[in-house]
Amino acid sequence: MEKIDAIVPTLANLNSWAMDDILTPAHMVSMTALVSAKKIDQIRDSFKQQGLAAPSYTAIIIKAVYLTLKKNPELNRAILGPPFFRRIIQFHNYDINVAVEKNIENIPGQAYAPTIKNVDKKNVIEISKDLRFFANCDEKNDNNFKLFMRLLKFIPGPFSKWLINLPYWIPSLWVKHKGCACWVNSPARAGADLVFTTWPWPVTFSFGIVKKRPMVIDDQVRAEETIPLLMVFDRRLMGGGPAGRIFADFKQIIEESDPKLFE
Repeated sequence: MEKIDAIVPTLANLNSWAMDDILTPAHMVSMTALVSAKKIDQIRDSFKQQGLAAPSYTAIIIKAVYLTLKKNPELNRAILGPPFFRRIIQFHNYDINVAVEKNIENIPGQAYAPTIKNVDKKNVIEISKDLRFFANCDEKNDNNFKLFMRLLKFIPGPFSKWLINLPYWIPSLWVKHKGCACWVNSPARAGADLVFTTWPWPVTFSFGIVKKRPMVIDDQVRAEETIPLLMVFDRRLMGGGPAGRIFADFKQIIEESDPKLFE
């Protein structure tokens, strides 16, 4: 298991003892921006020019999230532990969960949240391969999806909810099933620019559909390929100022993408 650090709990953490209170909207803050997608499109084109399949936008965003976590390790934290004994956990792994849409009988469009392991050691092509695998996986070739389906099919609702909540109580289970502090979600496939909601991770990075939109460049309004970005974070873990600076780092990675960082 990856190393994790425990930090002394604060009074605010002790007061938030109920499972349903972990990620209430009152605790979550959203930041959004519209940025140029020119650089990430150039990265995708560079792979095409080499005769390779272009990495997905999701893979590029996941890699950018890792680079943001690496530069700002204070972002890679969560408030975990049993009631009255919650504490801030610092993660040292870069296993990032991602939203994958699965077509399950009687539950169309069900979201499945697999973990892209060791993002720090993978390039965007390898991450794209992982994403394709999870999009098409079944109970025969993915044990985590098999467990997910068994919870849906065979475990009574109240008990399955208790099992699903166990990672909030036991940090080692969080690392095993939810990766680190971050989750990546994209409503782009459905054509939405952004979706504002609360997910069961302390930090969510989302992006919308890449398309031409009006932008002011050199004091002129131009049609530019753009990508909407969203970061939702738990305000109990950091203030708006530090979070704003981290979000600025994330935007800069996207807008000024260095191809070498994504190889």
